[in-house]
Amino acid sequence: MTGGYTGKILRVNLSKGSIGTLDTEQYEEYGGGHGIGSAIFWDLVGNQLPFGALDPRNVVTIMSGPFSGVVVPSAAGRCEVQGLGPQGYPVEWFTRSNFGGRFSTQLKYAGWDGIVIEGASDDPVWINIIGDKVTLESAQSLWGMDI
Repeated sequence: MTGGYTGKILRVNLSKGSIGTLDTEQYEEYGGGHGIGSAIFWDLVGNQLPFGALDPRNVVTIMSGPFSGVVVPSAAGRCEVQGLGPQGYPVEWFTRSNFGGRFSTQLKYAGWDGIVIEGASDDPVWINIIGDKVTLESAQSLWGMDI
């Protein structure tokens, strides 16, 4: 990892069922997870707005920061999420949130700086990440279950 980054961002298109990558280096100037995720969102959405948060054109970014995976108090476990948020209905603005825990560290250990999710799947799926091997798996058996 150079400068806290692995060098690649996972790009998943649920509509096409495709998996690709983005080069982290082109976004490093935007700083950590929030800046990189926001820049990617605006690059991919561009002039398509306005549309709603549940529209397949929405892009959701889940980004770790450069401190993920290292021992930095209050910074190493943060994961940033950006996209159009439905919570602002009737005006669904671009918004951000974050969460803690081990997700961003494990994502970084798997070799990824973040995940970009585009489109919508016809069937429920989940993203299985094991290092460089990334697959979309059926979540049909989980659909409708509660916690």
